[in-house]
Amino acid sequence: MKLIQLVLATMCVLLLACAFSGCLGSDDSANNTTYTPVTTVTVNKIGLTIGANEMIQTILPENPSTGYTWEVIPTPGLNVEETYVANENSDGMVGVGGYKIYNCTGDARGPYVFTVVYKRANEEPLYTYTQRWDYASPIANPGTEPRLQLTYEGQPTTKVGEVVEIKTRGNPTTGYSWSAMNSGDDNIKVLDSKYIEDEHEEGMTGVGGTYVWYVTAEKPGSFQFDGAYSRNLEDEPEIVFYFDLVFVE
Repeated sequence: MKLIQLVLATMCVLLLACAFSGCLGSDDSANNTTYTPVTTVTVNKIGLTIGANEMIQTILPENPSTGYTWEVIPTPGLNVEETYVANENSDGMVGVGGYKIYNCTGDARGPYVFTVVYKRANEEPLYTYTQRWDYASPIANPGTEPRLQLTYEGQPTTKVGEVVEIKTRGNPTTGYSWSAMNSGDDNIKVLDSKYIEDEHEEGMTGVGGTYVWYVTAEKPGSFQFDGAYSRNLEDEPEIVFYFDLVFVE
């Protein structure tokens, strides 16, 4: 199973990455370049393995007032529940849009492909969004909260050479920190990474923050981005996550 394989491979990848280029996700930015991402992905509710009956949640921006909406392409064995939530609108404005929430579970252990298209009726899709999910065996008490949550802002499908910003929460004062992994997929290029500590009163300790990566690709395709949360190189990651980024011409 993909996530299990990722855990087993993480130590080797970490050692190689740090030996040749330094671990990503450190407190200091790699350079002083300012990036303007066209897509921001916020990763929450991360788990080491996800049972087939546990929820993976994807949140995509949608504006039905334009005539475009997300439509699910059915995948056998993948159960998808969807909800549309409008943005708050206190000034009486129209056409402000909102976002579509997709909750996915599987019938059984195994790989599934989640696909939605952003289109108008009787027209070709403007965007196609896909993710490959590898579910473990169902668990006894799956709970009601998502185990993995991806929230998108901007374009879910990015052009070659454009920048995607990836964010996730962490707290290095616990001894754990996030590192970006490539899992053998060299098509994803990490341009920069940084850690942004939360605002806090002077003298306060144990404050968490946000890890940020800026990534791109130099050719079209669907490529995997991985993250690992661990104390040091000698320990196996406490948490891992992975998801696909799509780049088009």
